[in-house]
Amino acid sequence: MRYLKRGVAYFLIGIGFGSLIYLFYLWQCHVEVQTVQQITYVVFISGLIGLVSMIFEIEAIPMIWEIIIHFCLVYSLNSWLNILLGITKSFIWSWQFLGEFVLTYLIIWFVIYISFNNRVKNINQKLKEKIDQ
Repeated sequence: MRYLKRGVAYFLIGIGFGSLIYLFYLWQCHVEVQTVQQITYVVFISGLIGLVSMIFEIEAIPMIWEIIIHFCLVYSLNSWLNILLGITKSFIWSWQFLGEFVLTYLIIWFVIYISFNNRVKNINQKLKEKIDQ
């Protein structure tokens, strides 16, 4: 049951990040109309990307390999999404797309890092307060 709850949480977080990024893309490209099917694709693939992030819960895999696997899977899912949305007709492998993807990937990692760092600071502060009592 614990894994199911975590899976749902990761799926929903993926939807949140994916939706925000897609809204930014739509705004940047001045897209005004979206179909229900396109929105469904974005929500589903974004949720899958969230689930892929559960790889970081596995302690048996070195972190560098987790990042490499995560990057490749997210890149593949993102490419698949672009095919489904009609942005491209084939698997994307261009320097421009790769550069934009890497930049977006790093920005999301930075946000997650700051969030994680703040949580660790709060936990450490609470532990310090308990010890000082």
